[in-house]
Amino acid sequence: MTISRAWGTATFTTYGDELKVKDLDADGYSVQAKIQRWEKVNIDAWSWVDHRTGCYDTTTREHTTDGYSICNYDLIENDPVRVCIVRSKDGVRYGDWVCSAETRA
Repeated sequence: MTISRAWGTATFTTYGDELKVKDLDADGYSVQAKIQRWEKVNIDAWSWVDHRTGCYDTTTREHTTDGYSICNYDLIENDPVRVCIVRSKDGVRYGDWVCSAETRA
């Protein structure tokens, strides 16, 4: 599953539960990505809930030769998930989160 904009992209691969994020625009902003899970939030309501936020193109530990940063997740098999991205600067979000369609972990 991939979500892309002119300024950045993020791809979730189910094999290894990896989220790859890349900044595509030298505009002074970083790209932040996250995985959201479809979860029951109370007795009769479901909602998209952040699994973990903090996957930045500039702060992850692993980097690939093609400029992607990698964050590893541990998701339950076949869980409904989606990928979201946003630009940020100095920890402040710039704009709204943009999310992909639903896929399965």
